[in-house]
Amino acid sequence: MLDFLQLSRPIDLISSETIFTIAGFKINNSTVFIFLILLLCAVFCFYVVKKFTMLPGKFQAAVELAYELIENLVLQITGSKKETKLILPFVGSIFLFVLFSNVMGTMPGLTNITYNGKALLRTPTADFSTTFSLAVASLAVIQIMSIRDFGVLGYMGRFIKIHEVYAGFREGFKSGMLSVVNFFVGFLDIIGEIAKVLSISLRLFGNMYAGIVLATVIGGIMAYVLPVFLVAMGLLVAVVQAIVFTSLVTIYYMLAIRSAPEKDY
Repeated sequence: MLDFLQLSRPIDLISSETIFTIAGFKINNSTVFIFLILLLCAVFCFYVVKKFTMLPGKFQAAVELAYELIENLVLQITGSKKETKLILPFVGSIFLFVLFSNVMGTMPGLTNITYNGKALLRTPTADFSTTFSLAVASLAVIQIMSIRDFGVLGYMGRFIKIHEVYAGFREGFKSGMLSVVNFFVGFLDIIGEIAKVLSISLRLFGNMYAGIVLATVIGGIMAYVLPVFLVAMGLLVAVVQAIVFTSLVTIYYMLAIRSAPEKDY
Protein backbone atom coordinates (compact mmCIF):
# COMPACT_ATOMS: atom_id res chain seq x y z
CA MET A 1 0.00 0.00 0.00
CA LEU A 2 1.08 3.55 -0.71
CA ASP A 3 0.25 5.93 2.13
CA PHE A 4 1.39 9.50 1.47
CA LEU A 5 -0.29 12.77 2.37
CA GLN A 6 -3.26 10.77 3.73
CA LEU A 7 -3.86 9.24 0.28
CA SER A 8 -3.88 5.44 0.29
CA ARG A 9 -3.64 3.55 -3.01
CA PRO A 10 -2.92 -0.15 -3.59
CA ILE A 11 0.08 -1.02 -5.76
CA ASP A 12 -0.60 -3.93 -8.13
CA LEU A 13 1.15 -7.20 -7.32
CA ILE A 14 3.79 -8.30 -9.79
CA SER A 15 1.72 -11.42 -10.54
CA SER A 16 -1.94 -11.63 -11.50
CA GLU A 17 -4.59 -12.94 -9.10
CA THR A 18 -6.95 -15.86 -9.59
CA ILE A 19 -10.57 -14.69 -9.72
CA PHE A 20 -12.32 -18.04 -10.13
CA THR A 21 -11.78 -21.51 -11.56
CA ILE A 22 -13.52 -23.36 -14.39
CA ALA A 23 -13.18 -27.17 -14.48
CA GLY A 24 -10.00 -26.88 -12.44
CA PHE A 25 -8.47 -24.18 -14.64
CA LYS A 26 -7.56 -20.94 -12.89
CA ILE A 27 -8.92 -17.79 -14.47
CA ASN A 28 -6.80 -14.80 -13.50
CA ASN A 29 -7.81 -11.16 -13.72
CA SER A 30 -5.45 -10.62 -16.64
CA THR A 31 -7.20 -13.48 -18.44
CA VAL A 32 -10.58 -11.85 -17.86
CA PHE A 33 -9.22 -8.67 -19.41
CA ILE A 34 -7.92 -10.63 -22.42
CA PHE A 35 -11.38 -12.15 -22.99
CA LEU A 36 -12.88 -8.67 -22.77
CA ILE A 37 -10.46 -7.39 -25.41
CA LEU A 38 -11.14 -10.37 -27.68
CA LEU A 39 -14.89 -9.86 -27.27
CA LEU A 40 -14.62 -6.19 -28.21
CA CYS A 41 -12.47 -7.07 -31.24
CA ALA A 42 -14.99 -9.71 -32.34
CA VAL A 43 -17.87 -7.27 -32.02
CA PHE A 44 -15.89 -4.66 -33.96
CA CYS A 45 -15.11 -7.11 -36.78
CA PHE A 46 -18.57 -8.61 -37.16
CA TYR A 47 -20.79 -5.62 -36.51
CA VAL A 48 -18.72 -2.61 -37.54
CA VAL A 49 -16.28 -3.58 -40.29
CA LYS A 50 -18.98 -5.43 -42.26
CA LYS A 51 -20.85 -2.13 -42.56
CA PHE A 52 -17.97 -0.31 -44.25
CA THR A 53 -18.84 1.24 -47.61
CA MET A 54 -16.98 2.49 -50.69
CA LEU A 55 -17.58 6.05 -49.55
CA PRO A 56 -16.09 6.07 -46.06
CA GLY A 57 -17.39 8.20 -43.25
CA LYS A 58 -15.19 9.73 -40.57
CA PHE A 59 -15.03 6.57 -38.47
CA GLN A 60 -14.26 4.31 -41.43
CA ALA A 61 -11.63 6.77 -42.65
CA ALA A 62 -9.97 6.69 -39.23
CA VAL A 63 -9.89 2.88 -39.25
CA GLU A 64 -8.45 2.81 -42.77
CA LEU A 65 -5.84 5.38 -41.77
CA ALA A 66 -4.82 3.23 -38.79
CA TYR A 67 -4.49 0.21 -41.09
CA GLU A 68 -2.29 2.16 -43.50
CA LEU A 69 -0.06 3.34 -40.66
CA ILE A 70 0.46 -0.23 -39.45
CA GLU A 71 1.12 -1.40 -43.00
CA ASN A 72 3.66 1.37 -43.60
CA LEU A 73 5.41 0.54 -40.33
CA VAL A 74 5.83 -3.09 -41.36
CA LEU A 75 6.79 -2.11 -44.92
CA GLN A 76 9.54 0.19 -43.69
CA ILE A 77 11.05 -2.73 -41.77
CA THR A 78 10.66 -5.47 -44.37
CA GLY A 79 11.42 -3.30 -47.40
CA SER A 80 9.28 -5.69 -49.45
CA LYS A 81 5.61 -5.56 -50.37
CA LYS A 82 5.57 -9.35 -50.71
CA GLU A 83 6.89 -9.95 -47.20
CA THR A 84 4.67 -7.21 -45.81
CA LYS A 85 1.56 -8.79 -47.31
CA LEU A 86 2.59 -12.16 -45.87
CA ILE A 87 3.41 -11.04 -42.32
CA LEU A 88 0.98 -8.12 -41.91
CA PRO A 89 -2.06 -10.13 -40.70
CA PHE A 90 0.07 -11.72 -37.99
CA VAL A 91 2.03 -8.72 -36.72
CA GLY A 92 -0.97 -6.45 -37.26
CA SER A 93 -3.03 -8.63 -34.93
CA ILE A 94 -0.22 -8.55 -32.37
CA PHE A 95 -0.03 -4.76 -32.63
CA LEU A 96 -3.76 -4.32 -32.10
CA PHE A 97 -3.87 -6.72 -29.16
CA VAL A 98 -0.91 -5.08 -27.41
CA LEU A 99 -2.25 -1.61 -28.19
CA PHE A 100 -5.76 -2.36 -26.89
CA SER A 101 -4.30 -4.04 -23.80
CA ASN A 102 -2.08 -1.08 -23.05
CA VAL A 103 -4.63 1.63 -23.81
CA MET A 104 -7.53 -0.01 -21.98
CA GLY A 105 -5.25 -0.56 -19.01
CA THR A 106 -4.79 3.22 -18.71
CA MET A 107 -8.52 3.93 -18.52
CA PRO A 108 -9.24 5.39 -15.07
CA GLY A 109 -11.32 3.13 -12.85
CA LEU A 110 -11.39 0.14 -15.18
CA THR A 111 -8.78 -1.82 -13.25
CA ASN A 112 -10.32 -0.73 -9.94
CA ILE A 113 -13.41 -2.93 -10.42
CA THR A 114 -13.25 -5.66 -7.79
CA TYR A 115 -14.74 -9.13 -7.39
CA ASN A 116 -14.51 -10.92 -4.04
CA GLY A 117 -12.05 -8.30 -2.87
CA LYS A 118 -9.74 -8.76 -5.87
CA ALA A 119 -9.25 -6.61 -8.96
CA LEU A 120 -11.45 -8.11 -11.66
CA LEU A 121 -9.35 -6.70 -14.50
CA ARG A 122 -5.58 -6.42 -14.80
CA THR A 123 -3.72 -5.00 -17.78
CA PRO A 124 -2.65 -8.15 -19.70
CA THR A 125 0.68 -6.69 -20.78
CA ALA A 126 1.49 -5.92 -17.12
CA ASP A 127 1.34 -9.67 -16.42
CA PHE A 128 4.53 -11.52 -17.38
CA SER A 129 2.65 -14.74 -18.18
CA THR A 130 0.78 -12.86 -20.93
CA THR A 131 3.82 -11.18 -22.47
CA PHE A 132 5.85 -14.40 -22.25
CA SER A 133 3.08 -16.40 -23.94
CA LEU A 134 2.77 -13.73 -26.63
CA ALA A 135 6.54 -13.80 -27.22
CA VAL A 136 6.63 -17.62 -27.37
CA ALA A 137 3.75 -17.70 -29.86
CA SER A 138 5.33 -14.97 -31.99
CA LEU A 139 8.76 -16.63 -32.14
CA ALA A 140 7.15 -20.04 -32.77
CA VAL A 141 5.29 -18.68 -35.80
CA ILE A 142 8.50 -17.03 -37.01
CA GLN A 143 10.38 -20.34 -36.77
CA ILE A 144 7.60 -22.11 -38.68
CA MET A 145 7.77 -19.49 -41.43
CA SER A 146 11.56 -19.84 -41.48
CA ILE A 147 11.21 -23.61 -41.98
CA ARG A 148 8.75 -22.93 -44.80
CA ASP A 149 11.31 -20.62 -46.40
CA PHE A 150 14.49 -22.70 -45.93
CA GLY A 151 13.03 -26.19 -45.75
CA VAL A 152 13.58 -28.52 -42.80
CA LEU A 153 17.19 -29.39 -43.62
CA GLY A 154 18.07 -25.84 -44.59
CA TYR A 155 16.55 -24.54 -41.35
CA MET A 156 18.48 -27.03 -39.23
CA GLY A 157 21.61 -26.13 -41.18
CA ARG A 158 21.36 -22.55 -39.91
CA PHE A 159 22.16 -23.81 -36.42
CA ILE A 160 23.88 -27.20 -36.86
CA LYS A 161 26.55 -26.52 -39.48
CA ILE A 162 27.80 -30.07 -40.11
CA HIS A 163 27.90 -29.63 -43.88
CA GLU A 164 30.03 -26.49 -43.52
CA VAL A 165 32.56 -28.41 -41.38
CA TYR A 166 32.80 -31.14 -44.02
CA ALA A 167 33.16 -28.61 -46.83
CA GLY A 168 35.69 -26.59 -44.82
CA PHE A 169 38.09 -29.50 -44.24
CA ARG A 170 37.84 -30.42 -47.91
CA GLU A 171 39.19 -26.96 -48.74
CA GLY A 172 42.02 -27.16 -46.21
CA PHE A 173 42.98 -27.28 -42.56
CA LYS A 174 42.56 -23.52 -42.02
CA SER A 175 39.10 -23.45 -43.56
CA GLY A 176 38.21 -26.56 -41.61
CA MET A 177 39.15 -25.02 -38.27
CA LEU A 178 37.15 -21.88 -39.10
CA SER A 179 34.17 -24.07 -39.94
CA VAL A 180 34.51 -25.78 -36.54
CA VAL A 181 34.32 -22.36 -34.88
CA ASN A 182 31.21 -21.56 -36.93
CA PHE A 183 29.78 -24.92 -35.89
CA PHE A 184 29.90 -23.94 -32.22
CA VAL A 185 28.65 -20.43 -33.05
CA GLY A 186 25.56 -22.14 -34.44
CA PHE A 187 24.73 -23.42 -30.96
CA LEU A 188 25.05 -19.87 -29.67
CA ASP A 189 22.48 -18.89 -32.30
CA ILE A 190 20.07 -21.40 -30.74
CA ILE A 191 20.56 -19.72 -27.38
CA GLY A 192 20.04 -16.39 -29.10
CA GLU A 193 16.67 -17.51 -30.46
CA ILE A 194 15.59 -18.51 -26.94
CA ALA A 195 16.90 -15.23 -25.55
CA LYS A 196 14.67 -13.31 -27.96
CA VAL A 197 11.62 -14.69 -26.16
CA LEU A 198 12.84 -13.42 -22.80
CA SER A 199 14.02 -10.14 -24.29
CA ILE A 200 10.78 -8.96 -25.87
CA SER A 201 8.52 -10.41 -23.16
CA LEU A 202 10.49 -8.80 -20.31
CA ARG A 203 10.77 -5.52 -22.21
CA LEU A 204 7.02 -5.19 -22.66
CA PHE A 205 6.13 -6.46 -19.20
CA GLY A 206 8.75 -4.32 -17.47
CA ASN A 207 7.70 -1.11 -19.15
CA MET A 208 3.98 -1.62 -18.62
CA TYR A 209 4.22 -2.80 -15.01
CA ALA A 210 6.68 -0.04 -14.14
CA GLY A 211 4.30 2.46 -15.70
CA ILE A 212 1.44 1.23 -13.53
CA VAL A 213 3.52 1.42 -10.36
CA LEU A 214 4.86 4.87 -11.27
CA ALA A 215 1.36 6.14 -12.01
CA THR A 216 0.16 4.77 -8.67
CA VAL A 217 3.01 6.42 -6.77
CA ILE A 218 2.70 9.79 -8.49
CA GLY A 219 -1.09 9.60 -8.28
CA GLY A 220 -0.84 9.05 -4.55
CA ILE A 221 1.39 12.08 -4.15
CA MET A 222 -0.51 14.43 -6.44
CA ALA A 223 -3.87 12.77 -6.90
CA TYR A 224 -5.69 16.02 -7.57
CA VAL A 225 -3.02 17.74 -9.64
CA LEU A 226 -1.84 15.47 -12.43
CA PRO A 227 -4.56 12.91 -13.29
CA VAL A 228 -4.91 14.11 -16.89
CA PHE A 229 -1.14 14.24 -17.34
CA LEU A 230 -0.77 10.67 -16.03
CA VAL A 231 -3.44 9.37 -18.40
CA ALA A 232 -1.81 11.18 -21.33
CA MET A 233 1.60 9.76 -20.49
CA GLY A 234 0.06 6.31 -20.08
CA LEU A 235 -1.49 6.53 -23.54
CA LEU A 236 1.83 7.61 -25.04
CA VAL A 237 3.67 4.70 -23.43
CA ALA A 238 0.88 2.33 -24.52
CA VAL A 239 1.26 3.29 -28.18
CA VAL A 240 5.06 3.34 -28.11
CA GLN A 241 5.31 -0.10 -26.49
CA ALA A 242 2.87 -1.59 -29.02
CA ILE A 243 4.99 -0.17 -31.86
CA VAL A 244 8.25 -1.42 -30.30
CA PHE A 245 6.94 -4.95 -29.68
CA THR A 246 5.50 -5.22 -33.20
CA SER A 247 8.68 -3.83 -34.76
CA LEU A 248 10.87 -6.32 -32.90
CA VAL A 249 8.69 -9.26 -33.97
CA THR A 250 8.87 -8.04 -37.59
CA ILE A 251 12.65 -7.62 -37.40
CA TYR A 252 13.04 -11.13 -35.96
CA TYR A 253 10.91 -12.42 -38.82
CA MET A 254 13.14 -10.77 -41.41
CA LEU A 255 16.23 -12.22 -39.73
CA ALA A 256 14.69 -15.71 -39.81
CA ILE A 257 14.00 -15.85 -43.55
CA ARG A 258 16.16 -15.69 -46.65
CA SER A 259 17.47 -12.25 -47.51
CA ALA A 260 14.67 -10.32 -49.20
CA PRO A 261 15.34 -8.52 -52.50
CA GLU A 262 16.05 -4.82 -52.52
CA LYS A 263 13.15 -2.54 -51.68
CA ASP A 264 10.31 -3.10 -54.10
CA TYR A 265 7.98 -0.31 -53.00
